[in-house]
Amino acid sequence: MDCSSKTKTLVLLSEQLLRPDYEIIAYRKHQPLTVGDLKKLTNTIISKIRKHPEKNWVLFMDDSFNFVAGLFALLYSGKHPLLLNPNYIELQHYYQAILTDIDIANINLPTTLPIIDINQPQLDEKISTINPNFKQTSLTLFTSGSTGLPKPIEKSISQLENEIAILINNLGGPTNDLFVASVSHEHMYGLTFKIMLSLSCKIPFVCETILYQEQLATYQSKKITYITTPSIVKNLDNKLPIIKCENVFSSGGKLSFDNAQFCLQNFNVLPCEIYGSSETGIIAKRKQKSLNTPWELFYPIQIKYTSDHQPLLISPLLQQAELLSDKLQKIDDTKFYLKGRIDKIVKIAEQRLSLTFIEKQINKLAVVEEVIVIPLEQNNRTILGAIIKIDSTNSKEIDNFNHFKLTQYFRHLIKDTLSLVETPKKWRFIENFPKNSQGKCTYTDLKALFDATDKI
Repeated sequence: MDCSSKTKTLVLLSEQLLRPDYEIIAYRKHQPLTVGDLKKLTNTIISKIRKHPEKNWVLFMDDSFNFVAGLFALLYSGKHPLLLNPNYIELQHYYQAILTDIDIANINLPTTLPIIDINQPQLDEKISTINPNFKQTSLTLFTSGSTGLPKPIEKSISQLENEIAILINNLGGPTNDLFVASVSHEHMYGLTFKIMLSLSCKIPFVCETILYQEQLATYQSKKITYITTPSIVKNLDNKLPIIKCENVFSSGGKLSFDNAQFCLQNFNVLPCEIYGSSETGIIAKRKQKSLNTPWELFYPIQIKYTSDHQPLLISPLLQQAELLSDKLQKIDDTKFYLKGRIDKIVKIAEQRLSLTFIEKQINKLAVVEEVIVIPLEQNNRTILGAIIKIDSTNSKEIDNFNHFKLTQYFRHLIKDTLSLVETPKKWRFIENFPKNSQGKCTYTDLKALFDATDKI
């Protein structure tokens, strides 16, 4: 994005279908899909759902064009959309009906609920004129689930549109002609940057999720904005030809200075990193042109500090000020450094334990590359589980250890730095942490590592 560009007129979500039929909305397998195609699919879905009285509909869509059509159909019909990954079967109580383009035989869906597969034809479909105004003006999305089960967050359509206006006012009008993403449209980051930014600026997006450079290279005839995560950036292959991107956005985790330069080498542009969350929306941005580049707030967002130095976010995207769960080091009213998360606290045996402290102590061990400690429930009590990625450069001493010997080895190493109640009771040793499409480790995926009963 060109910071010198003037803000262009943004198209509201409810006005997308008023655009000329020939304008291109998206590309699927490199084939264009137009506003006319979107109108037709939206109308078709409306005709499918109009017979169902249920209010809360979950959207399970693989394809981003189908996702937009499904979202519009629900909003025009006065239904409440919920954006959720179908793998979270624990969250089925939030919705009453299902709208999907996924082969339902391959996912564990509740058969007692109405399920509409948009790929299945319906003989009595009657296409009617769409009212230009949404009957439903909010939706529900969910947190990433990195510290527990995903939690619902209700967002108004106007909040989403205001966020795009702030982005454009701060970064300038887009100079690309295609949005490509490695992240899912169902989470806040993908919804904002792949779907809302694309539609608001009338710039097409690619329907498919693009994870690899070889896939991205097939779009090189376009001016690409790539929306991705640190886990994708740090795993780029610099033996492949450079792909010239107009912009790269990165969010969802920490991006080191070296990885930012790695992105520059491979994509010919420094990534614009976005700091924010599902709850807050966008907060700040930075491009790491040098070491220790600070974060800069999006205008007119502000951060104040409480008497105990906890950051308080004041944003037009929120109805009230909200405390942040990160430690910030203030530089001035608009700039700061991120200094890690505020301690994750759990209560075990009537004691408040800091998971952050426990992770720091285990991370000090030379043989540990990274550790995550999570609470687990066992026999109606809470215990701690540690997931450790071994540092391969310092692992010779333990290369031949079995699981039991490894756990004994680590318990011995930490016996003088952690109390008995702080010492994890269960251990897992992995080659790589499980990451979702947002580049994050979810609590559900980490917890699943402990489901096997044959290990300690």
